[in-house]
Amino acid sequence: MIGTKKLSTIRSEIEGALASSGGDPIQRLERQIASAKRKGDRTEVLEGLKRFLQSPRKRKRQKPRAGARK
Repeated sequence: MIGTKKLSTIRSEIEGALASSGGDPIQRLERQIASAKRKGDRTEVLEGLKRFLQSPRKRKRQKPRAGARK
């Protein structure tokens, strides 16, 4: 069970774990995916993790503008 962590917290923990060797986490995943494909292994989990890390962060919502009062 994951618990009540925010998605941003999970994302930062994953990036920190992948970047612990001092590189870009996306490039490291791409190397692992390429290596697994050469071996004939399945790569769905790694590809999903890569998409998750590449997905845009949550956008800030704009405050509603004050309209003309009637």
